[in-house]
Parts: sequence; structure tokens; C-alpha cells
Amino acid sequence: MKKVSAIALSTAMALSMALPSNVHATSRVDQLLSNMSTRQKITQMLMVDFRYWDEDLSDGAQTTGHEFTKMNDQVRKIVEDYDFGALIYFAQNIQETEQSYNLSMAMQKAATKDGGIPLLISADQEGGSVYRLGSGTALPGNMALGATHNTEYAKKAGQIIGSELSSIGINTNIAPVVDVNNNANNPVIGLRSYSDDADVVGNMASATIAGLKDYNVIGCAKHFPGHGDTATDSHYGLPIVNKSKAELLNNELKPYKIAINQGIEMIMTAHILYPQLDNTTVVSETTGNEEKKPATMSKAIITDLLKGEMGFNGVVSTDAMNMKAIANTFGESQAVKLAIEAGADLICMPTVLYNQEDVKKLDTIIDYVEDAVNNGEISESRLDDGCRRILTVKENRGILDWKESNFSLNKALSTVGSATNRATEREIAAAAVTVVKNENNTLPLVVKEKQKILMLCPYDNERAQMIMGYNRAKEAGLIPESAEVKVLRYNGSNMDAVKENIDWADTVFVNSEISTASRFSSNHWLYSNVEDIVDYTHEKGKKSIVMSVDKPYDVQMYANADAILAVYGCKGSSVDVTEAIVGGVTSSKAAYGPNIIAGIEVALGTFGAQGTLPVNIPVYD
Repeated sequence: MKKVSAIALSTAMALSMALPSNVHATSRVDQLLSNMSTRQKITQMLMVDFRYWDEDLSDGAQTTGHEFTKMNDQVRKIVEDYDFGALIYFAQNIQETEQSYNLSMAMQKAATKDGGIPLLISADQEGGSVYRLGSGTALPGNMALGATHNTEYAKKAGQIIGSELSSIGINTNIAPVVDVNNNANNPVIGLRSYSDDADVVGNMASATIAGLKDYNVIGCAKHFPGHGDTATDSHYGLPIVNKSKAELLNNELKPYKIAINQGIEMIMTAHILYPQLDNTTVVSETTGNEEKKPATMSKAIITDLLKGEMGFNGVVSTDAMNMKAIANTFGESQAVKLAIEAGADLICMPTVLYNQEDVKKLDTIIDYVEDAVNNGEISESRLDDGCRRILTVKENRGILDWKESNFSLNKALSTVGSATNRATEREIAAAAVTVVKNENNTLPLVVKEKQKILMLCPYDNERAQMIMGYNRAKEAGLIPESAEVKVLRYNGSNMDAVKENIDWADTVFVNSEISTASRFSSNHWLYSNVEDIVDYTHEKGKKSIVMSVDKPYDVQMYANADAILAVYGCKGSSVDVTEAIVGGVTSSKAAYGPNIIAGIEVALGTFGAQGTLPVNIPVYD
């Protein structure tokens, strides 16, 4: 495909006079746009991924499911030939700093060959339960930030993410999540939300976006109009939010309005039905039936509400189009066409690109959309508006002037997962820890000579985190040399062994990891084991300290616990617990979750307790 080249300024000036009044573009953007074919405009509106790539072997065979971490000739040719507007990375792509840096440089060199337009290179680096950069700083996540009630911490989190992404050539972060978690049963948002208070969400998200912008990284607020009050995960089904516009404006839409007022440049739509905003239907070419349109395919929601009433002039991206909420009902080509018609500017993952054969599917989609333009179903001005928004944000962030010489591998190596970033991460995580119950001033725990401490968790990858928190308290002079510690896993079938160790201990720490209401059941081991541990410890006249390490709705349980804390995250570590005992994990280059570590540090007095619950705790029935 022929690349875009500059044209005469006079032509650009003439075109700029015809621009819609609500979207400003410079003459440089006009030049690029006016020299683009219809097909180039369509591909500029695509965000593709190469999460895996089937490798060609010397004997003519192929390997399948190979994680794509290094540029190869096939992918290079695809990126050279197609004027993609954007690329999205996943954890499979960006595992180590040098490898991630080299991949980004190779991608941009392929995209800009023969005068092509540089890419938006993105990743879902939310922090907490969702982060992609394997060697980066994981951060405690949005709900932990919400628990600090400190926008300065949110900004620092954005700065950490921005510094690390920008250093390896990623210029767009598909984050933060600005969903208001007003449904405790939400299966997909939960800890990814700052709060169930819309104003808190808007202010914290805006601070995070400002931190990203300090490092010239574009923030993308998601999932518009809101995924917080859903009981279905749109990865697997189609959720419905049956609320009026007035209700949404007073809650779900508030954070977006705050972010728009602060200059947010990108917003991602949700694959969710909002029947009171749009109850129109379209015939699906897949099912043959009249199907209701989720927000991603709704002109009333994207064009009329978001771009019109709410005045958003930036880029509207879809969520991944291969999610079941879309894919169960619409074919790839029709789904892309309907999203563009509705006002989406950037189509995320229009099809899976895992091998050379998959490119044929991409061509089918592009042909389908181009036919829709030629027959008048999609106007050329709709493509112009989408591309203009994309090119404008690229110019504003300096992406159009991409040069490899502006980047440095040494800088990337010294930035990603740096000691400075991880020290700030530790401070934020500790500030989030919330003491919900503290009978008889159990916390901070004063560890005495020869005291025996037992730490229990449901999964092995949390053991290193607990030991690391203990070691940090020891380094702070809070643990006598004669004190002893054991860390074990409870797994639903080893309660006799656990009780033997409780008999040995003086104090018991136990992680409660309840992610869904169904796990509160007395016959689910993740709840019943903790209840048994707490009750047995109480019977033996010993102290028990429960740490809620997932959603904090379990802090109301465990009546016999002496203390209960919420830490808002259970990301563990791949580091062996024996390495953690000698402190090796502190210098590990792999990202690790800081929440459990922070909980232990606060419980042992290394940091004071500062956090407050960022969500209301509905009573469990």
C-alpha cells in the first residue's frame, strides 16, 4: 500500500476551511489527510495486535501459539504495507525491557518506512490486577489509590507508568479505568476501579492522566459510558445497564466529564447495552435477526452523547472487537463497519492476526468497509473525522516526529522497574492499607523476643510477598532476631497441618481472597478455610490478623478475628520464597504486586495505617 506523503500547503489550507467546527486540525494534519486514499484512512483507524505469531521453521513447518517478542520478516512486511493507525501490546509482547524496546523501535521503523505515519503504540498498563510490562513497576492498582484519597499519589502512579512506557517506545496507555464500581458483584471491574464515588473516580483518574502526560503518554479513559454497574463480563457476554441518561449523568458519566474538562485525549467504549440511551436495532449478518446495538455500535451514544453533548474532541476507541459481547452476535466486517458508522475513530483488534493467513481476514474487513464508503453507507467525512482526530493527537504528542534517535536503550534500562519507581510504589501501597478492625490495639503488632508468627495464604505465589513484608520490618528494627516466622499455604485439604502450625504459633496472619459473592459460601474453601483458621486461633487464645487481599467486601466477615486489614490486591510474585527470605526479590527485575507486602509492613508497624475504604461494604446475605 502506498504511503502518505506531504502535499502543497495551499491545498491543505483549502481543506482546513471545511473542517467541522468542533475538531481543530493543523495544516500539517490536513496535508496528511488530504493525500490519503479511502483505504489508507480505513487502516489508519485500526488498532491491531500481534500477541502471538506462528513461526516458520526451516523445514517448512510452523510453530503455533508462539509469543511475539521479536520482529520477524512477515510482521515487518505487514506493518510496512498497511497504514495502521495503532498497535496494542499484551504481556506476551513486552516481557523484558531490552526486548520490549527493540520491538517498539522495529515496529515504528516498519510503519515509517517510505514516509509512513508513526504508530500509536499502546498497552493496558493499568497497574494492580492488570499490567503488561513484565519488567516494570506493577503498582497497587486503582482501588488502592482510591483508598489513599490522595490525588497526588494517583499522579505519581501515572508518572511511574508514563516514564516506563515512554522509555520503551509505548506512547499510549489504554488506562485508566474510570468505571464507578457501584455494583459489588461486578465480575470484571472491581479492584480496577478507584471507588464507588463518581467524583473520587473522576478526580483520581484525571490525576493519573496528568501523570502520564508528564511523560508525553496518552491516557485512555475506559469503558464509556460505564462498566461499573454490570453483573456480566463483556469478554464473555453482553451486559445490560438499564439506566436513564439522568441517572448516568449523575454517576457513571461524571468521571468522563471531569476527564474531558481536564483535556483527556482518548476514551474507550464499552460493549454494553444501554436501552434507555439507544434501543434501536440492526439486522445481524451472522444471526439474521434484529439485534440491539451496544455502546460501541451506537451513534446515539458515541456521536450524539459523547462527541456532541459532552463535547469530547479526542479519539474514541472501541474495546477489543473479538470480545464475546460483540463476536457472539456480529461478524468481524459488519462489527467494524457499524462501529465506524456510530462514530468510533479507532477500532481495537478488528481481527486476530496470529499468522500470514489471518491477513486475508484483515483484507476482507477493509474491503467491506471500503464498499460501505463507496455505496454511501459510511460517508467519506466520517473517515476524515476519525483520521483527523487520530492524526491530531499524534501531532500533539510529537508522535508524527518519531525518530529512533530520540530514544535510548540505556535510559529504558535505568527507568523500567527502577529503584526510584519501586520505592514510590511501596509508599503508595502502604498508604492504601486500610485497618477496618483492631480489637485491643492488636495493630501495629509488637513482636517480642522468641515470638512465633505464622503466615497463611491460599496460593504459593503470595508466600514471597508475606515474607518480604516481614523482612522489611526486620530491616527497620521491629523484629527481634529471636523471633520465628513460618509461611504456609492453606489449600482446602490441609487443615490438619495448618492447625498443627497454629498450635506452634503465637500470632497468625491469614490472607482472605474473596473475589466473588459465591466464594462467601460456607462450602467454598477460600472462605471456609479462613473462617476455620480464625475460629481455631481464637479457641487457642491466640491473635489472628486477617488481610483482605482482593475486593474488600469480605472485611465484614470473620467475627473472631482480632484485626482485619484491606490491601486491595493479591498479585503475587514468581520469586521463590527462599529467595524472598534472603531479600533477593527486592532487586528482581520482574514486576511483582506490592499490596500484600504493604499489608504486612503496616501490620508490623513499618508504616502507619492511613487508608480508608474507597467503597461502601454492602451487607452480605
